[in-house]
Amino acid sequence: MAKSGFQPKMVEHHRQNFSPAEYRRRYDVVTSMMKKEGIDALLVRGPENICYLTGYETPGYYGYHCLIVPLGEEPVMVMRSFESLNVYEYTWLPGFTEIKDYQVPADVTAEALKKLKLGKAKIGVEKRGWFFNVFEHENLTGHFPKAKVVDSTHIVEEARLIKSDEELDTMRKSARILDRAVQAGIDKVAGGVTDNQVAAEVERVLTLNGSQYPGLPPFILSGARTCLPHQTWRNEVILEGDPVYFEVSANTNRYTAAIMRCCNVGEPRKTVREMSAAVIGGLEAAIAKIKPGVTCEQVDKAARDVIEKSGYGEYFRHRTGYSIGIAFPPDWGEGQILSLKPRETRKLETNMTFHMVPLTLKYRDCGIGFSASVRVTKTGCEVLNGLPRKLVIK
Repeated sequence: MAKSGFQPKMVEHHRQNFSPAEYRRRYDVVTSMMKKEGIDALLVRGPENICYLTGYETPGYYGYHCLIVPLGEEPVMVMRSFESLNVYEYTWLPGFTEIKDYQVPADVTAEALKKLKLGKAKIGVEKRGWFFNVFEHENLTGHFPKAKVVDSTHIVEEARLIKSDEELDTMRKSARILDRAVQAGIDKVAGGVTDNQVAAEVERVLTLNGSQYPGLPPFILSGARTCLPHQTWRNEVILEGDPVYFEVSANTNRYTAAIMRCCNVGEPRKTVREMSAAVIGGLEAAIAKIKPGVTCEQVDKAARDVIEKSGYGEYFRHRTGYSIGIAFPPDWGEGQILSLKPRETRKLETNMTFHMVPLTLKYRDCGIGFSASVRVTKTGCEVLNGLPRKLVIK
C-alpha cells in the first residue's frame, strides 16, 4: 500500500545539476502518472530517464543500471559496483545496491524487488527502451510469476516532454555555446582547407566554451558528400564552389541544443541556392505554425508544403522535427517520444522543445539543411539559436 503523500529523502549538495525542488517536481510528476495507471513499482533502465529523475550520469551506462521507483518507498538504484561513486557525485540518492562483476544483474534486481515485497505487484518496465532486454524480462517474470509486468516506457519519457524553467535555461546555455562553435566553423571554411580542420575548430570552440560530450558526433561535410545523412568529415579538401554542411549539437549537464547551417565557398550553384531557399522557407513556415494546440502533423505539413512547392519535395525524405532535451549517446534527440511528422496527431504544449530539421538530400550532388532548436511558448515559438538562417557565401 502506497503511503499517502510520501516523499523520498533527498541528499542535497552543490554538485547536483538542478535544484532539489526541480528533482522533487520530476519525482512527483512520474509517481503521479504511476498512481494514475496503478503501477506499484517502476523499473527505470534508460540512462536519460535515470538521469532525469536523479541527476545520475556516466558514459558507462553500457554496464547495468536500474532505478527501482516503488510507490510509497525510497527509490533503489541497482547498479554495477564500479560506477557507484557517481551516485554520490551527481544524485540526491543516499545510496545504492551494488552488483559485483561476477553477479547476474537481473538476479540482484529481483532480490531488491523481493525485499520491497512486490511479488504480487503491478510492475512497470521499459519494454521499448534499448536497455531492457529479453533475458531481463524472462528473469523478472520467472522470479515473480504472480506479478503483473506491463510496459511503462512512456511514463518517464512523457514527463520529459514538458521542460521546466531550469531545463530551459540549461538548453539556452547549450544554444549559446553552439552559436559560437558553428560560427567558428563557418569562419574556418575556405578553399584548400580540409573538412577535418573545420571540424577540429568546431570541436575546440564547443569544448572551450563549456560543452560536454554530445549524444551524436558533429556532422560536418563538404562538396558532394553533403548529401549523405549522418556522416562526418573524411579529411577531404574543400574546393572553390563547394557547399559545406554543419549539423552540430552542444550539451550542458546532458541537455542538448542542436543546429544545422550551410555555407558555400564562392558563388553557389543554382541547385544549392534553390535548395537553401526552399529549406529556409520550409523552416520559417514551420516556426510560424508552432503554438499550443497545433498538432505535430500540421507543423510538419507547413514545412513540407513549401519544400514541395519549390520542386525539391522528393529530396525531403524525413520528419520535420523531433523533441530534444536530455541526451546520452547514441542520440541527441528525443524523437522516440514525439516527432513533427505526418500522421502524428498529438498536440503541442507550452514548454515542449523541438529540433526542427528540414533538409534536402540529392545523391552525389548536394545536401542542404537549416534547422532551429525551439520552445513552444504560450502564444507561439521561441527560437533558441541565434545564428542567422541564411546561406553564407564565403
